[in-house]
Amino acid sequence: MPAERAATLNGDAASAPPRPIIQVRPQRVTADGLRKMLANNPQAAVRWVKAAAQAGLAPAQLVFGQLLLDGRGIAGDPKAAFAWFQKAAATGDLEARNMVGRCYEQGWGVAVDQARATESFEIAAQAGHLWAQVNLAQMLMRGGDPKDRPRAFALFKVAAEGGTSKANLKAMNSLARFLEEGWAGPRDPAGALFWYMKAAKLGDHWAQYNLATILYRNGDVESADRWLQRAITNSDNGFRRRIASLLLAQPGATLRRRGLEALQRIAEGGQPGDLYAYGVALENGVAGSPDPASARVLFKTAAKNGHMEAADRLRAMRSPTKLLAAFVRRCRVMRPLR
Repeated sequence: MPAERAATLNGDAASAPPRPIIQVRPQRVTADGLRKMLANNPQAAVRWVKAAAQAGLAPAQLVFGQLLLDGRGIAGDPKAAFAWFQKAAATGDLEARNMVGRCYEQGWGVAVDQARATESFEIAAQAGHLWAQVNLAQMLMRGGDPKDRPRAFALFKVAAEGGTSKANLKAMNSLARFLEEGWAGPRDPAGALFWYMKAAKLGDHWAQYNLATILYRNGDVESADRWLQRAITNSDNGFRRRIASLLLAQPGATLRRRGLEALQRIAEGGQPGDLYAYGVALENGVAGSPDPASARVLFKTAAKNGHMEAADRLRAMRSPTKLLAAFVRRCRVMRPLR
């Protein structure tokens, strides 16, 4: 046997081809990373998230619970969502602990229990979780005990000064309301205006609305109306529903027009109840001249989708003259009696 071949068979490193080096680098799984996966490839990501959750990864359990709660990419199951939040929270995941609190607060997959909600928020808040701090402050205010107001104020203040995330903006608006109303000390109109303005400029629609109310009260109607328009344009229908009735009840025509604008934007979603509400406002002319023709179109669409009050409204809109004309037309096609 030649020497070269013998060396190869004997494993001579000098003559054997080099082997590739394989390096496996572990990556930390985070909830934010999983959410990005869902945005890029939802179908594959849902399967991966479920498998990771079942394997015991807390971030995956949190995200999978959120998917079940929202019914996104998988059939909605609030009870299962709550169970996954609990599993993740048991590992010490603060975001999951906050979500357990939200479930108890809102009754998502479990009976409403304000005491347990507060307890969950307290645990996460003491560990520094921002949303839990804001949620805890809100729970303290809802409890109605004036002795809890200083702590709620302190929680909102720390959160308001801590950044510009959505939770920070919510805290800014709440802190401004404290200062405006004097709930934890003397009223501070200038401080309230500062925090409302800061949150409003960063895009918080409640702060924009509250800022507009102060500016109206101070006589700066033009600036107030601009902020109110921004709030209505950039918000969601939940917010618009809450402010529409408030604006439509105001004596000022400008405010009522903004209330009507809010109803119009809500109605664009096509929900029968929203179409009906917008139609009633148009028919009654709550922010200008009555517009029964447009109202009738809205009532017809709502009625076709099962809204009984819209159907009743349509019948009520038919004038006696039209009823008589319809009766005459029917009589003409009837065969004469003999």
